[in-house]
Amino acid sequence: MEELRATQRPDKCNLAPPIDVVKAARSVLGSIDLDPYSTKDINRLVEAARYYDRDEMSLEDIIHRHWEVPGEKRVFVGAPTGAALTRRLLNKTLHEYRAGSINHAILWIAHNEALIRSPWVWDFPVCIPFRRLRPTWWDEELEVFRGVAPSNWSAIVYLPPPESHQQFDAMVSRFHTAFNPLGRIVFNEYSGNNDWEKSYRVTLKKSYNYKS
Repeated sequence: MEELRATQRPDKCNLAPPIDVVKAARSVLGSIDLDPYSTKDINRLVEAARYYDRDEMSLEDIIHRHWEVPGEKRVFVGAPTGAALTRRLLNKTLHEYRAGSINHAILWIAHNEALIRSPWVWDFPVCIPFRRLRPTWWDEELEVFRGVAPSNWSAIVYLPPPESHQQFDAMVSRFHTAFNPLGRIVFNEYSGNNDWEKSYRVTLKKSYNYKS
């Protein structure tokens, strides 16, 4: 029986977010209006009002389409694994956020290398967990989400509502309250100055590509 269940597990790219992360994200956002990279099974946990099914749409389709976010434009992004894939989804989320299509968003980064591939995330509050968070998968036989031992540590990033300083501060405080039990919250007081972009060009001999 155990051997059969092992064969039913999805590969790493199809893992769902940790349950604790989803609960904390819903505490911050209130509810989730869009998960742009999900599946029918994963949405049993996330419970987004709308999701783009990666079993039916390619990553290219998701990246190149305009994200239509219903309601209050609250987004949860749970890229399962892979630094390159995660980087592209993060950059797309930032683009939609800057365009006003997203009001605020929680980003679960399952692959730690994505942090160095997306240095702009440090312009926003980041939660570095005290321990490795267990991603999950939907067990059809037991009808529950089961955790798996992660190979990488993960992080959570928050893109707060940009409308006013008062709302911005209030929501950052809510993020801190929800995620502080999971890990240390890091927030650069000089965020937004983009001072890292010059260093990036000097080190890598090219500008950071926000489009891919």
